[in-house]
Amino acid sequence: MRRTLITIVGSTALLLTACSSDGEGGTTPSPSPEAATVEVGATEYSFDVPAEVAGGVVRMQFSNTGGLPHEFAFARIEEGKTEADVKEVIESGQEPPDWAEDIAGVPALSPGESITVTRTLEPGSYAFLCFFPDPEGTPHANLGMYEVFTIAGDTGLTLPEPDATITATDDGLQVPELAVGEQTVQFQNDGTKPHELVLATFEPGKGVRDVDGWIEGGYEGEPPVTFLGGMQTIPSGESVFLTIDIESGVEYTALDFQTNSTVTFTVT
Repeated sequence: MRRTLITIVGSTALLLTACSSDGEGGTTPSPSPEAATVEVGATEYSFDVPAEVAGGVVRMQFSNTGGLPHEFAFARIEEGKTEADVKEVIESGQEPPDWAEDIAGVPALSPGESITVTRTLEPGSYAFLCFFPDPEGTPHANLGMYEVFTIAGDTGLTLPEPDATITATDDGLQVPELAVGEQTVQFQNDGTKPHELVLATFEPGKGVRDVDGWIEGGYEGEPPVTFLGGMQTIPSGESVFLTIDIESGVEYTALDFQTNSTVTFTVT
């Protein structure tokens, strides 16, 4: 069965346990020193992430080094559960287990794109998964694209001071005036429901329906979109920090499929 962009985004939360976590984000920001960045790569069909990452305030750079779009669905898994347990759930197609908690990762990144996320992560076991379909329609996770790793200790870092804040409400996204160049943007959910932020640039005259057709057609032809990441669904009251590079004169689109909100903006 072919899948569309909206069903991919929506099903990610369903394939994991859609629980909120008081330990993720939402902390009052304070200045942060320069810190080592954890590199997380995605290609066909695997993730490259260190086996152990220091916890507390964590800065991760997500990069797509492959030839297809990939996402970084992010789950915290119960102590004692292993990659074999994750594999069993994926291969069986059974209902989401109560030992996996969806804590929101990075939505689609196009080949060659990257984004940096800074957030608070508690010690424990975690997993990245990708549910984007391959050209034949098989979710990447079913092809082995998942990786379990451990977070331990504390980096001792503090959250960054944002250059701007994109706010999600139950009425839609609020995008402030942004500057050209590298920006640290706080994504804050001020609504009463979970919300997300999907960043993209569309080719002239193209939109979500064109993206759906391109995905359903097995990615044939020139892509109508460049996926720039963002943040998957976070609970009410939480926030994360995204470091993005804003180019002058480019029309960007911010989407929240939870409210069917679309905001386009151009920075000059």
